[in-house]
Amino acid sequence: MTEFDIIIVGAGSAGAVLANRLSETPDISVCLLEAGIKDTNLAIHVPFGLAALADIKSINWGFTTHAESQLNGRKLYWPRGKTLGGSSSINAMCYIRGVAQNYDDWATSGLTGWSWHDVLPYFKKSEDNTRGVSELHGVGGCQTVSDLKHVNAVTQNFVSASVSSGLAESADFNGTVQEGVGIYQVTQRNGSRCSTAKGFLSDDIKARPNLRIMTEVEVKRITVDNAKATGVEVVANNAKQLLVAKKRVILSAGAIGSPQILMQSGIGNQAHLKALDIEVNLHLPGVGQNLQDHLDGTISYRTQDRRSYGLSLPSIFKNALEPINYWLRKEGMFTSNIAEGGAFFKSTPTLDLPDIQLHFLPALLVDHGRAKPWGHGFTIHFCNLYPKSRGEILLTRVDGELQADIRPNYLSHEDDIAPLVAGFKWCRKISNTSPLGDGATEWTPGDAVQTDEQIIHYLRNNTETVYHPVGTCKMGIDGDELAVVDAALQVRGIANLMVVDASVMPTIIGGNTNAPTIMIAEKAADIIKAQLSKPLVDQAPSNLA
Repeated sequence: MTEFDIIIVGAGSAGAVLANRLSETPDISVCLLEAGIKDTNLAIHVPFGLAALADIKSINWGFTTHAESQLNGRKLYWPRGKTLGGSSSINAMCYIRGVAQNYDDWATSGLTGWSWHDVLPYFKKSEDNTRGVSELHGVGGCQTVSDLKHVNAVTQNFVSASVSSGLAESADFNGTVQEGVGIYQVTQRNGSRCSTAKGFLSDDIKARPNLRIMTEVEVKRITVDNAKATGVEVVANNAKQLLVAKKRVILSAGAIGSPQILMQSGIGNQAHLKALDIEVNLHLPGVGQNLQDHLDGTISYRTQDRRSYGLSLPSIFKNALEPINYWLRKEGMFTSNIAEGGAFFKSTPTLDLPDIQLHFLPALLVDHGRAKPWGHGFTIHFCNLYPKSRGEILLTRVDGELQADIRPNYLSHEDDIAPLVAGFKWCRKISNTSPLGDGATEWTPGDAVQTDEQIIHYLRNNTETVYHPVGTCKMGIDGDELAVVDAALQVRGIANLMVVDASVMPTIIGGNTNAPTIMIAEKAADIIKAQLSKPLVDQAPSNLA
């Protein structure tokens, strides 16, 4: 088959959801395209395999950013999932929605239908929370959310030290109050990762006759005729092919891939496209703009406490039976997501919302896990939840091929530095508080870093992404020159073309971005179903006022 009603580009956190929900209607034919391979790698499904995922190039795009001027010219490593489930197959599985005000702010900006009251039903619809149903949580959805089956004792020490330092213990970061410290709920099912591929593309879903899933297919561009998307041009098995979409093309390729494909299709800033000799289909200057991400700092301590996850001869012998324990019972340390503990707090008490998030790892983490230091210890990640810096995704040619040019522009707004300094100081404080600090010695950056100027220098030389890029196909109202899609996620100026993924977020939410992306896809599926249930009449594409 080369002709479908709907073609979805990208089988990640959004695309897998859309494929499931849209193929529920038997008379709608759906094609789901994924550039990566099938999600068969064991490291995806065993939660502790997270420690190895950064090294597995076959399931990771492994992007590198442009040199960052405010980070002393460093080029940062940006891992993104390249397999069924996308980044939900390689992330740390933390289930966080953000706070109600994040979505109410979207609605206040004019995006009708995106308030917390509007989106909560879709969070609950997707969710199968093992704690049971409540006012804020759902059961029976495709995305299993559970408590960790194994929590390291050092992570419990982190919680205790944080409580001693003034944070309230939280049983649910997705409850009515986000601020506090506790253990993350995770996207796991029976001790295994529950990516969107596992949750939404189970064998019975894959067997639907109206759903076709194609892997290892690279989408080169969207075909456009008279301001209407008609299909996609792909490369599969080293051969070009044209796939026709009779009703919709939906981009769910993420904050990097979706703007890249739009620009390759001649949809974007005309000056940039013309400079690359790309024929312009539509001047839409917001494509690739408004890039936001959570910049992440770390502080790490070495300890003699061999209960932490570490490389040492005693730990190798102690944990020798853990693979068998996992294989037989789905229990033990292999069910850990490693980033077990978390916290949300305010960098200054005058703020309305927590603006710092922590991820606690009872292990020494270096270079996204690509380096494996010997010994034991713990690492605390801290990020600024509401950065004011804005970057962009551009295109560049490398050996004649178009590639994404990622320019996050971190710390370009001076207000983004102070929260990171506050986060660093808090992490150092609790790391020296009993019981976490008992017998711990600061490893990085070390005692030589003390003043604010020294901390800032350390941050510029060592901060990295915490894997939350959003915003590059911004959802916005008429008159917003950076708006790429409207509140119904339709690309402005091109009919039958939508973007449904994290790139549509107008502003980044206060937490991990996987759960909000799933919510966006659930809502988009209902929008599409409602549109397709109406008499088939081509509506004029929306345009900027």
